[in-house]
Amino acid sequence: MIPVLTAEDVRRQDAGSEARGISTSSLMGNAGYAVAVTARSMLGGTYGRRVVVVCGKGNNAGDGLVAGRRLAAWGAKVSAIMLLGTDLGGAAGEALASFPGRVLGPEALDREFGRADLAIDAIFGVGLSRAPDGAAATAIQRLRTGRVLAVDVPSGVDADTGSLVGGPAVRAERTVTLGGLKPGLLFEPGRSAAGKIEVVDIGVPEDLRPGTASVLEVSDVRAMLPRRKAESNKRRVGTVLLVVGSRGLPGAAALTAGACVHGGAGLTVVAAPESVVPTIIGRVPEVTAIPLPETGDGTADVKALELILPRLDEFQAVALGPGLSVHPATAELIRALVATLDLPTVLDADALTAFKDAPGLLAGAPGSKVLTPHTRELSRVTGKRDDEIEADRLAAARGAASSLRSVVLLKGPGTVISAPDGATFINPTGGPALAQGGTGDMLTGLTAALLAQETVVGKGRSALEMTALAAWIHGRAADLAAERYAPHPASASMLIELLPEVLHEVGG
Repeated sequence: MIPVLTAEDVRRQDAGSEARGISTSSLMGNAGYAVAVTARSMLGGTYGRRVVVVCGKGNNAGDGLVAGRRLAAWGAKVSAIMLLGTDLGGAAGEALASFPGRVLGPEALDREFGRADLAIDAIFGVGLSRAPDGAAATAIQRLRTGRVLAVDVPSGVDADTGSLVGGPAVRAERTVTLGGLKPGLLFEPGRSAAGKIEVVDIGVPEDLRPGTASVLEVSDVRAMLPRRKAESNKRRVGTVLLVVGSRGLPGAAALTAGACVHGGAGLTVVAAPESVVPTIIGRVPEVTAIPLPETGDGTADVKALELILPRLDEFQAVALGPGLSVHPATAELIRALVATLDLPTVLDADALTAFKDAPGLLAGAPGSKVLTPHTRELSRVTGKRDDEIEADRLAAARGAASSLRSVVLLKGPGTVISAPDGATFINPTGGPALAQGGTGDMLTGLTAALLAQETVVGKGRSALEMTALAAWIHGRAADLAAERYAPHPASASMLIELLPEVLHEVGG
């Protein structure tokens, strides 16, 4: 797993390393070397190449200056633009003192950048706390074109949230981030500003490396996938109950069911309004059904409890929500079910809206709950405004997980998955291909399938881990679709068909 480090995590690592006798100069030397190696790769060699290092005043500047020194030793012609003066202290001051190239003021930026083969952005990194102004703001604007390598985080991006601090940000071709990913590299618009991201080890002691969150790597996904035993049968590899669908929204139910089947559930049972069942089975013939009594609007009636409750012992996981509608009788059914269920339960879409005015009922319900809201749905349940949530997605997901006593998967670019105890993953896969109706329904079915399988054939993984696994697989299917079919958007049905390929790719 790759650690995700906030600015506070970075400060903690620096202080902890110093206490162990690992100096800032040593960490800076490792960081600068890593940046130089990436710069050399981007340039296709160094002899005779021109590189300009654009510096602020802190350790980020020092990292860039060390990189410049390395590149000069490898034959590059290197200059440094000191935007905020040459009064650098500590390790950064030492790096400036040993810099072998020309050291210039901000007035030389246009000339040096114009003839450089590569610019290294070493202005702010994780240290940006206020809107840049003066020479720094001018330099950031200039570094939005051309070939740019950013050190740690593109300058102008808030390292913790991915937001832009008071104006535009550097637009990098690549970003070398130090010791671990930064949240701002996983959330928009910081994610787009960073270009291709490379995480490098700079020598922080192993026990100090964990951060605020983690990102799954392919090796983690492979280890977490549930594996069927030779003696398996359909009822011994995970049975899932889906309470989904209405007359107006049968497609959402079918997509949830399809993803559950393709995600590996041994048996998928759909509980849906009686009039909707034929449509779902027509789309997904592998499922069985519990036809439910319905309201005059074709939605599941609260009387459906009489059919569902006696069968709960058959299932290892339940999913509620896609296509159910917000009919009052259906919302009453959802609340009554959640109050009863002592199984891993995924709540999405209309199942979340049922708790709009009663988040305490959700927080107090038994069983392991996984909530998969997009921003608007999380806003309805928590009362936070959409813009508050989007301003700090990491904090919003963690706060909701704590207050609602549930695993919360906050959908969107940089999906965050957080548990009540604060343990958190940020998903690195997926992108614009997921901006299509039905992909959230698909994620609900896939998550329920993995939770059920983990219960009977897994290795004791938590609901948080399995939800993070579902997000990774879901996003990887979207990435495959984008590689093959972009700019054509990926439909949810297309992504469902790609699930077996993704599972084979990572688990084969």
